[in-house]
Amino acid sequence: MRFTHLEKATTVLSDHPVRLASAYAVGPVELPENCGVGREWSSHFTQEEWNLEKACGEDGIELSAGGKAVCRLLTELDPRTSELNLGVFPPLAEHERLLLVSNLRCMTAQEVIFRSFEGTGQIWIDGTLVYAESGPFRLYLEEGDHTVVIIAAFIPDEARSIRISGNQVCDEPDVIELHREFVERNIRNHMAWLEVEQSAGREGEDSPILFYLLRKDRILLPSDQTLWVEVTNDEGMKLDQFPAHWEQEQSYAWDEEKIGNTGMLHFTVTYRDYEAVEHHFVYSVLVRPLSVVVEGLQEEYDQYMQANAKDVLHSAQKIQIKGLLEELNRLTDSPEDPFEIWDSRVVREYIKLLKQIFISGHTEQSQHPSLLQKEHIFLTADGIGESFFVSRLDNSLQRYTIQLPSNYTAERRYPLIVLMPGKRYELGLPDFQNRGFGRGWEDEAIFVTFSCRGVTLGSYIGEAAFLEGLDVILQAYRVDEERIYLTGYSNGAYAAWAMAQAYPSRFAAIAVISGTPHPKHLKNLTNIPILDVCGDQDYLFAQAYTAPVTELSSNHFKGVIERQSNHWDTHELRLLDGILGWLMQWKRVAVPQRIAYRTERGRHNRAYWLEVTRMDENEEYAELYGEMSSTGELDIEAVHVEEFVIHLSQEDMSLELAQVRIGARIFMLDLREYSRFRFVKTHSHKRPSAEYRLIAEREGESSEDSTRKADAAKSIAGLQSVGRNGVSHGMGVLDVYMNRLHIILPSSYATPEEEQAVKRTANALASPRTATWNPYIGVHYPVVSSKDISEKELADSNVICITSALSRHELLQKYQAHLQIECTEDGYTWGDDFTAGEYCLSYIQPSPWSATQQMLVVATNSPRLLGKNLFMRRLIMPGYFNGLHPYLNKEIIVYDSKGVRAFNFTSIKHAQHKLQGQ
Repeated sequence: MRFTHLEKATTVLSDHPVRLASAYAVGPVELPENCGVGREWSSHFTQEEWNLEKACGEDGIELSAGGKAVCRLLTELDPRTSELNLGVFPPLAEHERLLLVSNLRCMTAQEVIFRSFEGTGQIWIDGTLVYAESGPFRLYLEEGDHTVVIIAAFIPDEARSIRISGNQVCDEPDVIELHREFVERNIRNHMAWLEVEQSAGREGEDSPILFYLLRKDRILLPSDQTLWVEVTNDEGMKLDQFPAHWEQEQSYAWDEEKIGNTGMLHFTVTYRDYEAVEHHFVYSVLVRPLSVVVEGLQEEYDQYMQANAKDVLHSAQKIQIKGLLEELNRLTDSPEDPFEIWDSRVVREYIKLLKQIFISGHTEQSQHPSLLQKEHIFLTADGIGESFFVSRLDNSLQRYTIQLPSNYTAERRYPLIVLMPGKRYELGLPDFQNRGFGRGWEDEAIFVTFSCRGVTLGSYIGEAAFLEGLDVILQAYRVDEERIYLTGYSNGAYAAWAMAQAYPSRFAAIAVISGTPHPKHLKNLTNIPILDVCGDQDYLFAQAYTAPVTELSSNHFKGVIERQSNHWDTHELRLLDGILGWLMQWKRVAVPQRIAYRTERGRHNRAYWLEVTRMDENEEYAELYGEMSSTGELDIEAVHVEEFVIHLSQEDMSLELAQVRIGARIFMLDLREYSRFRFVKTHSHKRPSAEYRLIAEREGESSEDSTRKADAAKSIAGLQSVGRNGVSHGMGVLDVYMNRLHIILPSSYATPEEEQAVKRTANALASPRTATWNPYIGVHYPVVSSKDISEKELADSNVICITSALSRHELLQKYQAHLQIECTEDGYTWGDDFTAGEYCLSYIQPSPWSATQQMLVVATNSPRLLGKNLFMRRLIMPGYFNGLHPYLNKEIIVYDSKGVRAFNFTSIKHAQHKLQGQ
């Protein structure tokens, strides 16, 4: 089928990358019957040639099945993506497609690269299928006009990008190098794609498998060669072999008796490029229902355990096998979710790994070099493993993917590169195998990725999950803690920025791509090397690039801008060896000469040798600045800091004494005897401004001694806080989510309506959401009755207690003397002040069961208010980069007839005024 009169829908490709600036949109159109991947749609229309300009002015394009498809010219661009705005169309139904027809005018003959972001559909150029959900591709286009037809399978909200580039003019060596590696890794090393038209599917179908072989690289792959497809089962046994050809529909009728009881068929496609170099890739298809496959694997596991001694597996190995089986079961139990290509690859690798584990149990390990046991988990031959751990946050099973260096040994320590996920799980076992991290590096590293529980943007639950996952890796593997690196794209970059800003002392360097830091905390990164990659059309450019490059202009900061690139274009620039190799050159600075640190939260309190141990309760942030001379002189400036510690020893400074200047006062530090120097602010009506007093602490001094001295200092200063932990400053009610958590319900209810309201709130607090493109956070904290949890569990956990009557909540009634606010049927009392009427309160305070844990009390005398209270109906986690939340980062949130108010426990008088709405 030919489309004509496309002048108004023409995009010119000259000396810079472009996107389609205009196009004719045809449809939505229902899929034709028997529409295979490579079959043209010409039979679906009544004519072979269409004048689209004329079709826009008439009634559209006539369909062979009857009716007409609407045609309209699109020229409006989405400001966030610089792509054509498709928001004028409603969402497509399952069997509908939208055709975008455009003209691409090449000013010269050249190689052209199409970089598409997670597209679902097809791209045809001059009547030839060149893309079918296959990632970036390249081809040669002659000078002149070329008809581009995009068959969209869905209309995305925003994540859409097709960047077209040719022989571009580029004078930045860093960008050229990234482009070169991008092509090498994503196109040259993955030149072909197998697109299944009809398969056995997730539930298994005894029918032929129809597929289409597509060249992603039309520069190096000849079109007329014969390919060979080898079919194997899950044990690697060869079942069949047959020839195939590019851009032709293929059919494979599998034999039930021949394949035996295998769960999947694996198609290995072998082909050669123009230089006669042989390549291959594997595509796997389920031929049994996944539930049957998992049942078979479970049986093999049971036999494996029976045939071996009970202690044949370490606990980590048992958790690994349990996790692999659970992940397969999860795919089986979620029929409403699409079974994607990624899932097929995961199923293949999990089946392969589990079978190798079972085989190893019957044979000596030395006879099976394809399976390695390192650090108590099973790894593949290339040192890659998928393992699991039981999270103490919510008792769930969480996975991590790890690759160990080929020379890994317990005798040395290795650098660690943490790949921060942009989604809940971005990378898995097959992704690591395709990437080949660290190939050819002289100094290999450990690579790992684990979940931050969703698109959390580096905040609260995401931080707690990250720190837990990092701790799991540090305990299980030999990591050089002077060389821990973070890298991430988009949401993963947000998380990398946030963790580095909160804990600058922990990381050697970070590489961030298209993500945003907290602008006021950029100074915290003065001593951390940063590689910042961003597209100049990224809607986050000002925050993600301009602000950091302005604030952090030093030898430690390196900015790379990709021209004509939006937020989604840079997705494929992540995880390239050029970026990961840049990280590897750095080592953590242990004792920097200059420190600047700003914090809004008591949990984020240390930068190298300076630590904020207590902030001014009436201020929203604190800052510490320190400068060290070679002669042992320290200049310290503290802003809104009630107490801070200098961590220095004779080993750090190579001196016996150091001199500290704070304002007009000078202190001498004896580095021979002490390594912790605590400065506590003192207030006196005799002095116009506050000063600090010094408490020196030895290296081996117990935490009890330190706490006693700190409490004594607070008492002297008259600043003992009531009803709050210092660490919770700036965290507010959300501080309860920073550790293990139980949600505790009343032991009884007055009415079914009360029970329903309380349990609805409990579920909302047990599964918070986040305000991003994917609001799901992968947590569900245990919800238990107050009579079903032990004192031991209470002492080892933060708790949220929900009540509408103290008498019906056994735990709160038992410990009511510890509660900061007295809640009754008539109203609530704080201090000496009573407020009458209906209310719904949430406030955080130290846990009665542990000095190190937190308790959030949610109390109401009218259960219906739980459904009306915004923060009880649905809890949305904010991101750190937005700063403090006006409500959730406060310690008390009140909802009553006066509306919603929030404040902190700062003083009785101040709080009482706030409660009264004054």
